[in-house]
Amino acid sequence: MQILKDNQKRYEIKFMISEREKSNFLRQNNLSNLFPDRIVESIYYDTKDLDFFNMSEEGVTPRTKVRVRGYNNGKLNNLEIKTTQNYHREKIVIKDIKVDHHSLHDNLKKVGISKIVYQKLRVKYLRSYYLLNGVGRITMDRDIEFLSPDVNFHNSKKIKSIILEVKTQSNKIDKNLIEKIINFRETRFSKYCTGVNYLL
Repeated sequence: MQILKDNQKRYEIKFMISEREKSNFLRQNNLSNLFPDRIVESIYYDTKDLDFFNMSEEGVTPRTKVRVRGYNNGKLNNLEIKTTQNYHREKIVIKDIKVDHHSLHDNLKKVGISKIVYQKLRVKYLRSYYLLNGVGRITMDRDIEFLSPDVNFHNSKKIKSIILEVKTQSNKIDKNLIEKIINFRETRFSKYCTGVNYLL
């Protein structure tokens, strides 16, 4: 088991676009994949009363998200805790954990989370990676599918929208400049909250 704490302040700017807008954007900026696409799959955890969901919906800071994540249909054995502050985000990753009720909560206690949490939602999507001049690394998530936690996550809902996301660790981020370069309007979007609103 390995605990990785990202001490850098993370900034994320999201844009919701269509397939047509995605194609035009890639063509106009002459972008090609930085890495091979990969499937990202996460199970989100929350309290019985959906404390994390409610705080996110209300825009309360600081707020927390807890999930286990895996890639390309592999094991979901990386525990991630994301904390949103007023103007940035921080993330802790605990790699190669056992995903059972006891081990999960033991690991959460190590990073200061004592609340009892339960599986609430599975999210699965295909992620592409690009490098955009003047902006930096961007990702595009498509084929986003939300699955409810009952009966082995069989109940599902897919959305057609694509989420373009700018990820940076610079504290001199200029959202207006990034919006101008990308030429889309920033949107507030949470896969976890969207999935809960669809399915729970």
